[in-house]
Amino acid sequence: MKTTICTAAQARLADKTAIHEHKIPSLILMEHAALGCTKIIQNHLQPGDQVLILCGPGNNGGDGLAIARLLHRPCIVYAPKVSSMSNDERIQWAMLEKNEQVHFSSFKETLSLLQSVDVVIDALFGNGLSRDIEGDYKTLTEAVNASDAYVISIDINSGLDATSGKILNACIISDLTICLDCIKTGQLINEGKKVCSKLECIPIGIPQTIHRDAKTAILLDPMEAKHLLPQRPDDGHKGTFGKALMIGGSYSMHGAITMAARACYQSGIGTLTCFVPDCIHDILAQKMEFAMLKSGEDKNGYFSNTAIEALAKETGKYDIVTIGNGMGQQESTKKLVQKALQLSTCTLFDADACWAIREHPELLRQDFSIILTPHIKEMTYLCHRSLSEILQDPFGTVQEFCASYPNCTLVLKSDITLIGHKDQMYVLHQPNSALAKGGSGDILCGIIAGLYGQCRNAFQAAAVGTYIHSCCAKQKKDPACFMPEDLIHQIPNVFQSLREG
Repeated sequence: MKTTICTAAQARLADKTAIHEHKIPSLILMEHAALGCTKIIQNHLQPGDQVLILCGPGNNGGDGLAIARLLHRPCIVYAPKVSSMSNDERIQWAMLEKNEQVHFSSFKETLSLLQSVDVVIDALFGNGLSRDIEGDYKTLTEAVNASDAYVISIDINSGLDATSGKILNACIISDLTICLDCIKTGQLINEGKKVCSKLECIPIGIPQTIHRDAKTAILLDPMEAKHLLPQRPDDGHKGTFGKALMIGGSYSMHGAITMAARACYQSGIGTLTCFVPDCIHDILAQKMEFAMLKSGEDKNGYFSNTAIEALAKETGKYDIVTIGNGMGQQESTKKLVQKALQLSTCTLFDADACWAIREHPELLRQDFSIILTPHIKEMTYLCHRSLSEILQDPFGTVQEFCASYPNCTLVLKSDITLIGHKDQMYVLHQPNSALAKGGSGDILCGIIAGLYGQCRNAFQAAAVGTYIHSCCAKQKKDPACFMPEDLIHQIPNVFQSLREG
């Protein structure tokens, strides 16, 4: 089953649709949520642990009351006045009120207990919270954060804006957040990723067709990546698996095109040609026996403006063209980007090519597929947002760009990576500082190009390529010590694990 990622509004709409159109009673959804949460919570409890459940005035509080009932063990519950409860929460209260294993604590007693309890279940506020936490709830929040208890938040950490990831005056910091039905965008960005140490998502009975029809973002996980990995028929030939042209390199950065080419070939491309400046032709000839080499005139270690004449001869020969790796921010890079688009085939813009297109974004409106793989800084070249604006709202940035350029697939690289195309989006949430090194992006470019040659689908190749790239960094080695070769050498192992998984 796919794990979806929603804004607060999308999550509430899915809940409403399930109740009103699919006729699933809200209490059934609440019971499913409580059963799933209880199972996970029990895995974190030791015999004798003292459990405190904090319930707020709403359905999130109702989840907390249901959990208290389903735990079947002594626990302490802090709950609001019945008059301030939601309808479903009142029903949960009625089922729990006579339970002899539950002790209901006052505000003052709860503050005292927070100094000694072992586990705190945070069910104060859900994803509908839009106002600042103040008064007693702010005091409770601060006391939870000051305690030594293991903290589990239900659905979302109380005090966190579910869409923006901003803290609403005060926010509970959890050791684990159990997301109900979907992960919320705010849990992955801004302060959200700081207060949510670990996320675990559980189904609660909302039909998956609701999310599919709403085109909500999908988490890239092993099952989804396995589904996206292109099949490789035994009777295929090199033409079956695509012909790639990689344009890039300069005298000072010939390693970039080398790494991209190695990753491309290691990822299954049928044939590979590299187009490089004359000054590094012989260097690459010694490095790569597997790729064909063509070159254009150079000037001062970079492509010269006249190199486009040699590139013009390559029309109609390739299934995918990549451009940008190690080219430098030169006038010739701009000219070569425009000439590469005239080859009229799927084109992948990486690194300096993203810079080169910034003055002519209209060139991104082509009849063929374009893939762009910018990091956050490079994204400022491609949209009308500043660095801080992109960081604050990466989901909105990707959605806006993909709506403006419908034939583009965008891979926005950061600690979380968003892959967007039209109204579709994949989210990779596998932060790893091993990838925060020069050369990492070149390798991603190569992996995506190699996969495109086998599936001829830009969105598919970009999504599974991004996942494979991330998995290549999961090695028994300190992340500070990673070399680009470590990633490239791991590509076959990740492919194999996906095929066998």
